[in-house]
Amino acid sequence: MQLTTVGKEVLRGARKARELQEAGAGDPTVQDRLRKLKQVEALRKYRMGWPEIQELLGISRATYYRWRKRLKEEGLAGLKPRSRRP
Repeated sequence: MQLTTVGKEVLRGARKARELQEAGAGDPTVQDRLRKLKQVEALRKYRMGWPEIQELLGISRATYYRWRKRLKEEGLAGLKPRSRRP
């Protein structure tokens, strides 16, 4: 009798899906922020200035750099909205 096991790729995929779910990848706010980060990078690639980017996307330069830093340090979980309550 031959036993079969679940392949490594399936396990990795399930693990990755769990990690994405825990990070909030399905959260619409996270998706919107990630989309805006990518749009800013594309617009900056074509040498568009910050005033035009701010008008188009509605985020400031400081917000872009703050989101980018948190994405780099914490992954998708860093793009979740944070409480501002004291």
